[in-house]
Amino acid sequence: MNQTEINETIQASIDQVWEVLFSQYGDIHIHNPLMTASNYMHGATEGGPDVVRHCEFGKKFYLDEKITDVDEQKSFRVEAGEHNFPFVTHMSATYELSSPDENTTEVHMVSFNSYAPGFMRHLLGRQTKKTLAKHLFGLRYYIETGNTLDPDNYDEIFAAHT
Repeated sequence: MNQTEINETIQASIDQVWEVLFSQYGDIHIHNPLMTASNYMHGATEGGPDVVRHCEFGKKFYLDEKITDVDEQKSFRVEAGEHNFPFVTHMSATYELSSPDENTTEVHMVSFNSYAPGFMRHLLGRQTKKTLAKHLFGLRYYIETGNTLDPDNYDEIFAAHT
């Protein structure tokens, strides 16, 4: 199984980051520039243990993810359920939050993926890291500015803020 780690420093309190990342779990498309839509499933209205979200990536790909483990305002894990990503056999991720001071939050994301056939990990592993980096940059940008990212404005905004 491939393991990919990404870090992002956000100029906001842990409370603010937790609110967007966990409590607003079903609305990930607001800050993930690769998603065109997302929504809660099974009647959920906010993030919590066993909550599932449906994510759409354009018209072709989708993913359902479930929160499986929660350590309030410190970490949570998501497990992919149904999806239609080619060559991907398993996806999960853990988000860990820490705070060096009251106005700064470190987000550490560890993604676990497996592929079939196995050699696809060499091709898709690099793409996975880029995808996760866009997600966490989008999270930071949204929390720090209140503005959203999408596939059309991502490149310009990323270039201006890095």
